[in-house]
Amino acid sequence: MRAVLEPGMEVAAYGVESTEYRGREQYETVAGTRVVVEPSIIVDVTDVREWVQCPRQYYLGKLQGTPLAEPVVLGTIVHEVFGDLLRGQSLEPAVDRRVREAGLELGVLGADADAIRDRVREHAGAIRGWLEQGRLADDEWRSEQLLISDRYGLKGRADAVRGGNPVELKTGKNTDREPRFPDKVQATCYALLLGELDETSPETATLLYTKNAAIDAEGDLSPAKEFSIGDGLLAYVLRLRNELAAMEARTGVPTGYEADAICEYCFEQDTCMAVAGRLDQESKAGQVGPAVPESQQTYFDRLYAAVEKERRAVDREYAKLWEHSADERAAEDRALIGLEPTGTRRLASQATATRPAARPNWPASRRSEPPAARSSSPPTSQSSFGGSTSTPRRSARTGCSRRFTTRCSLAVPSGRGRFWATPRQPSTRPRRRSSRTTTARTRPSAERSPPRTTR
Repeated sequence: MRAVLEPGMEVAAYGVESTEYRGREQYETVAGTRVVVEPSIIVDVTDVREWVQCPRQYYLGKLQGTPLAEPVVLGTIVHEVFGDLLRGQSLEPAVDRRVREAGLELGVLGADADAIRDRVREHAGAIRGWLEQGRLADDEWRSEQLLISDRYGLKGRADAVRGGNPVELKTGKNTDREPRFPDKVQATCYALLLGELDETSPETATLLYTKNAAIDAEGDLSPAKEFSIGDGLLAYVLRLRNELAAMEARTGVPTGYEADAICEYCFEQDTCMAVAGRLDQESKAGQVGPAVPESQQTYFDRLYAAVEKERRAVDREYAKLWEHSADERAAEDRALIGLEPTGTRRLASQATATRPAARPNWPASRRSEPPAARSSSPPTSQSSFGGSTSTPRRSARTGCSRRFTTRCSLAVPSGRGRFWATPRQPSTRPRRRSSRTTTARTRPSAERSPPRTTR
């Protein structure tokens, strides 16, 4: 952790033990302690996935964005059909409707809608076959669940949650018995977020590779790959998140040496080398081409810093969800509160639309009339597979917790910075053995040397 931290960074520690030394209070991390670097930076789960593949690839993704390509549109349609199947809709109408809704993107790409419809049907057939298995009949389902954590500085949208365990959908293939490691990291991040909602963290996750049903190859062709989630894996993904947040805090540029990626097999190798050459950056893949003039480099640096400043402003807007009360958000025209529904009707997509009643002291907005509130799924609707979808679960910590109870100086080389800590509370969770334990001692006293960290 010391390699990540720099003077002036903020650190939050949860589940630490407090002791007193020479009249000063100090903290010690123990098994189960969670340390979060720069918790005010909200990191996206998909960014953590890219980071574990190659930090350089994550950086290039920020410069390029997501291009409009046929695989991207196909994946979006398959994910939407997945949600429709969880809500009990039939496969064929769901596929037809979702392909029709993506008509603009398909037209821009010049793609054949009928060919796309056939490919979506193949992926959706693999999903339906897995959902129809009897062992899933009594599970509670939630599709496209948005998860935001002020505790871990992490956010993401899980494709589905089955009985409290994350299910991640991939439109690629995987003939191995185990899921791909970056996919496991992504699903484990969702498990970390879901663990904040319940008393216990999910112990398993599922990766669903829908293309396995459409290929003829040797290996494990079952679409569903389950794996166990232990404390060691949860701590590992949190450490990845901390590395990414620390780099963002110092507005650094990754080189690619931070990961074990093999550049020769990377589809971004040419782009990575060209960007490194033109911007005169260090890169594991190397450089190609001469550097741009200094004036253009200065312009790029200024523009990049402005974009990063805007990202931090977005993070501060997220923080208002738990720092501001509902009344404060309503006063800023950011929330609707005090709604009293007058009726509910079922839409063609199996969603429900609720019409709120107008109130004399409408507190929420400058709207001329109360809007219709739409939920993505019925509150407790039974699907055709015997499962059910439910309303979003609310974390007991959201909007009412405080990240720290004590502040002290962080034991970094300069002695500056802030350290936020919460005393360890008696846990009601069952203790699980982990193959990986991280132990660190933090001494807030300025006259003592920086602590050693052992793993």
